[in-house]
Amino acid sequence: MQQHHPRRSLLFISLAGALAATGQVYASGLQITEQSVTGLGRAFAGGSLPNDDVSAVYYNPADMMLSNGMQAQAGLTFIGITTDAKNAGTTTRLPANLGDVLTKPGTLPVFVTVPSTARSDDGGTDNVVPNGYFAMDINDQMRFGVGMTAPFAVSTSYGRDWVGRYAAVDSELTVIDINPGLAYRVNNNLSLGFGVSAQYADARLTKSLFNPLNPVQDGYAELKGDDWGLGFNLGATYEFDPDTRVGLSYRSRVDYTLEGDNTITNYIAQANGKTSAKVDWTAPDWLALAVYKRLSPQWAVMASTRWTNWSLFQKLQIDKADGSGNLSTIQENWQDSWSVNIGVTYDYNPEWTLRAGYVYDQTPIRSAEYRHPSIPDSDRNAIGLGFSYHPGSNLSIDFGYMYISFADSSTDEVLNLAPAPIPAGLVTQHLMLDYASSGNLIGIQASYRF
Repeated sequence: MQQHHPRRSLLFISLAGALAATGQVYASGLQITEQSVTGLGRAFAGGSLPNDDVSAVYYNPADMMLSNGMQAQAGLTFIGITTDAKNAGTTTRLPANLGDVLTKPGTLPVFVTVPSTARSDDGGTDNVVPNGYFAMDINDQMRFGVGMTAPFAVSTSYGRDWVGRYAAVDSELTVIDINPGLAYRVNNNLSLGFGVSAQYADARLTKSLFNPLNPVQDGYAELKGDDWGLGFNLGATYEFDPDTRVGLSYRSRVDYTLEGDNTITNYIAQANGKTSAKVDWTAPDWLALAVYKRLSPQWAVMASTRWTNWSLFQKLQIDKADGSGNLSTIQENWQDSWSVNIGVTYDYNPEWTLRAGYVYDQTPIRSAEYRHPSIPDSDRNAIGLGFSYHPGSNLSIDFGYMYISFADSSTDEVLNLAPAPIPAGLVTQHLMLDYASSGNLIGIQASYRF
C-alpha cells in the first residue's frame, strides 16, 4: 500500500469529502433554477416561453424575440431548506488498544465496534438567490439581452459535534453567472438565440478530523477555493401561430479548476497549517424542451422537461496545486437526471395574472453509498403558486411561492478516519443517516418596460 506524508494525507482527507460535496451542490435536484420569480409561480413550466418576464436571456435566448422594446427586471428568491439528518445506527470500528498499536510497533489490534452517541442535526440553511436582466431591440430582427444570476447557491451547515462531522460540517458554494446573449428572427415562425456565460465560483467546505492520538479532541479542516469558467447557451423557438409555440434550449458544460488553500487546525502538530490544492471539475450540460398554448384570452397552459448530463461525473480527481502529482481519485458514479414541469396561467383582468404549477425533479444520486451529508439530494415534488400585478402598462410586480417535498433518503458509507501513514481501515466509521427534507421558496420581483 502506498504511504503518504501526514500533511498530504490530511489534505486528501479534507478534500475528498469536501469537494465531493461541491459536486453534490451542482446536482440536478439542488441545481438552482430559481432565476425568475414569475417562473417560480408556475413551477418554471415552459421556461421563458410564456413571455411573461425578461428571463429568456437565461432560459432560452431565442425567446427574447417574443417581445420588443427595452425591458429591465430584478428579483429575489428566498430559499429555506430543512434537512433533518438522523443517526440511523452509525458505528465506529477501532482497536481497543489503539494507543499501543500506534506507539508500540508489532502490537496486534484488538478491534471493537462501538455505536456512535453523537447527535443528529438539521443541516438545512436559508439563502437568497437574486436575478437581474436587461433586454433591448437592435433592429426588427435582432434583440440583445444580458442576465446576472446565481445558478448555484446552496449550502448546508451542521454542528461540529454532530454524528456526521467527519464527512461534513459547513459546505457553501456560490456561483455568479454573467450571460449576454443575442436573438435573431429568421422568419415569422422561427427565432434563434445564442449567449456566452461567464461564471465565477467560490466555495468554502469544512469537516472535522478524527485524531488517533487524542480521540476525544477532533481536528478541523477548512478548504477555500475559487475559479472562473466559460460556457455558452443556445436556443430555438418556433411559433406555429400567435397562441402556440415550442422552444428548445441548451446550456453547455462549464470547466473549473478550483484553486485555494486547505487549512488544518487543532490537530496533529506536523499536520497543522495551510496547503495549496486544486480540483478539476466539469459542471454538466443540459437540454430543455418547452411548449406553450394559449387556450383562450384568459387561460394558457405550458410544460417543459430538462435532461442534465450528470453521467459526466463518474469520478473526482484531486491534485496537488503545483501539478506535481495526483492525491486521489474518488468514484462518484452519478447518472443522468430528468425534470418535468407543467403549469397554467389565468389572466383575471388586465391588472392581475394568477399562476400555478408542478415539477418533478430527479436526483442523479441513486445509491446511499454515494449520498454525502453535505448535500443529501433526493427526488423531489414541488408545487408553485404566484401572481403578477400590473399597476400600469409598463410595470409588473411579481410574487411566487413554492413548496418542495423531498423523498426520504439515506447515507450508508464507510469513512476511513485515520490518516496515513496509519494503515487504512484501522479506524473507520460506518456512517448511517436517514434524511427528511422539505423547502419553502418565496420570491418577489419587478419588471419595467421603458
